[in-house]
Amino acid sequence: MRTVLLLLTLPLLAQKTHEFCAPCHAEQVADFRPTRIFQKGLSCDACHGPSAKHPRFDWRSASDRVAAPDEIPALCGACHAGEQKDFLESKHGKLVMARSKVKAANCATCHGVHNLRTTAQTLQQCRKCHAALPAAHPAAAASCMSCHARHTLLAAGPR
Repeated sequence: MRTVLLLLTLPLLAQKTHEFCAPCHAEQVADFRPTRIFQKGLSCDACHGPSAKHPRFDWRSASDRVAAPDEIPALCGACHAGEQKDFLESKHGKLVMARSKVKAANCATCHGVHNLRTTAQTLQQCRKCHAALPAAHPAAAASCMSCHARHTLLAAGPR
């Protein structure tokens, strides 16, 4: 009986995590596939854990992990250590890590969760909390990063 069970599960074990996720989470997988993160071999389990019970045994069970805002910098920082260091020193980073009641941006807020945001989409995200931001000059491809250093949001020098 164990041999039969093993033979039935071997094809499932050979599948990549995103192949398990795609039937129910097609939009998220489709958004994630073109990213550099996916192209480098990371799959859904990199952020959500193997979640073995979720797709195979009980679809109502949650994935192993849905990262909390203060866990996201560590997930992203595993590959982006320099950006993580800068972010943690920023005002947003300090608020996120302190689990402040004041909402603050984390990596996913700016970059997106399953796909990367464009510069225009990132600026739109900034304006959700910072509504008084001046409109970018139409002749320049300006964004928040035209004046602020990436990840720290400190005033940047002339570019």
